[in-house]
Amino acid sequence: MCKIEYPTLNLFIYNLADDSSNEQDYWLKLPEQLKQKGFSTKPNDEDPQRLDFWDTISAAVDGSYSQANFDDTNCLRYSCSVDQPVELSNIEHTLTQIKDLALLPKIGDLAPGRLSENGYLGQTWMISGWTITANNPIPEANAHQAYKALIPQGHQHQNLGEFLGATVYEMWRGEGRWDKIEKDSHVIVVFYPDELTFKNASNYYNTWRYLFYCRHKILWAYEQGRELKLRLLEKYKHGLIDQKSLESLSNKGLQELKSELQKNINTIFYYVQDINLLQTQQHTVEVNERNYEKYFKEIFTNDKFLEEFSKIVKEKYQVQLEKDYLGLNPGLAILENLTATIRGMVEIKQAERDQNLNTNIAIVGIGLATSQIASSVIIAQQTPPKDIPFYQTQAFWYSIGTGAIASLVFWIILTKILPRLRR
Repeated sequence: MCKIEYPTLNLFIYNLADDSSNEQDYWLKLPEQLKQKGFSTKPNDEDPQRLDFWDTISAAVDGSYSQANFDDTNCLRYSCSVDQPVELSNIEHTLTQIKDLALLPKIGDLAPGRLSENGYLGQTWMISGWTITANNPIPEANAHQAYKALIPQGHQHQNLGEFLGATVYEMWRGEGRWDKIEKDSHVIVVFYPDELTFKNASNYYNTWRYLFYCRHKILWAYEQGRELKLRLLEKYKHGLIDQKSLESLSNKGLQELKSELQKNINTIFYYVQDINLLQTQQHTVEVNERNYEKYFKEIFTNDKFLEEFSKIVKEKYQVQLEKDYLGLNPGLAILENLTATIRGMVEIKQAERDQNLNTNIAIVGIGLATSQIASSVIIAQQTPPKDIPFYQTQAFWYSIGTGAIASLVFWIILTKILPRLRR
């Protein structure tokens, strides 16, 4: 019966670094939390960003927590091993126990491992150990069993490869093989043929950590780009107006047009912001793919299974993001033209309102002046009786009538006659 010696579980978690104290609080509280679980702890002498722990009472368990920063991203690595042989048929149970020992950061209702609301990139599990039998590689069914210890739903996609003479099973979940990959589903299973090879493989953990970082950063940036595309398309559709919509705009009042203008100005602002972010995600994918390819070609020279992801990134992700950017960038000009059109309508409506206001003021002024003149003339010719209120006198009503007639005549001249003469 095949057995696995020193079964080891590594977890690499990637979060965008932010200004919050979540990461620091987690790291400061970790030693005490481990002690409460019955573990002994000690900071690593060679790496200040690493905390070792062990428990030799119930089982020979040892491991570590460590941190590393890549550009704007923090990686937390959890590593735990059991120093005893495990029947291959029992590997799922053993891995479940090791997984449950992990004290992972958790913010609010977020799943374990997440240090921020929106900056979680993803995680990768790595299962390893060495076989104490000549039967290598391990059966594929056992690799699938190991996967289910971490992801009960089971894998949907798989890659096979070879590393240091051992078979590598890379498994994950997603709607398509390379579409909408679940962030928590990536697992590497590799059991080495002997202890010496296993110890040699431990020298590559930092390399794996960086490769997984590039992988998760690429997938995150690509998904961000797809979300940005949907947002931009909604704004782009808003900028496409037909003749009917244009007529509807022209029939709106001044305040409605001003409101529409402000809304379009805001749309342009966010469109510019999102189109620039889309280009940023495009560059993020490009840079990390280049780093990913460089790393695996220099260090994993004979391990071809890593090439598929790099090929997909270049042929699908980068091409798609570039097409999205080139296709949506002209939408900015369309939105600007729409905004300019609405601004012109506002200016016309404002000018018309100002002109009407001036016309009304002139008409009322003519009426009042005429009324005052008529009243003065009538009073000069015939002094009104002192015992009758002025507003009941003939002079008052004649002056009102004269002013009204003068206003009407002036209104006809301004609105009916002059426009025809200008034609």
